[in-house]
Amino acid sequence: MPFIDWQDLFDEVFEDCSDSWILTFLHRNDMSQYENLQKNCMKMTRTGYALFFCKKCSNTWASAKAQVVLYHPKSKTLSRKVTLRFYGQQCKRCSNRNNHFVDPEFENDKIKSYLEALYHKFGWYYYGEERPEIQNRDINKERQMNGPHVQELCEACQSGCCERI
Repeated sequence: MPFIDWQDLFDEVFEDCSDSWILTFLHRNDMSQYENLQKNCMKMTRTGYALFFCKKCSNTWASAKAQVVLYHPKSKTLSRKVTLRFYGQQCKRCSNRNNHFVDPEFENDKIKSYLEALYHKFGWYYYGEERPEIQNRDINKERQMNGPHVQELCEACQSGCCERI
């Protein structure tokens, strides 16, 4: 799912928010912005089922461990900006020829559920709404996948933030 689709769903989910929030994208090579976000922001990490499409060789694959991080300010007095960071995977077919990561493409309903969870978190975190009870549910319940996890091809593993490490 390209960033523009995330943007459209973000605008839809956050349209009733009393403040104007924006969604931005963090490119994996922007280390200075990444370090700034790590230091000054809170984050919500989501892992779920997604598809990957390699543009270099047209290979496609699925993963139940695709990861995305949504960064948001520690305080409402700071900018009202959410930053999206995808953790990609390298293509098995052509990874030995390049160091290119393919971004995950989540289904619209999955993206919307992630953004709605963030919206509800903002309600209690920034706006003083009552914090809901934590519901323990497996977001991948209907799509269990037990395939091999190749750490050498996983950007989250290489960054030290994969749940499989």
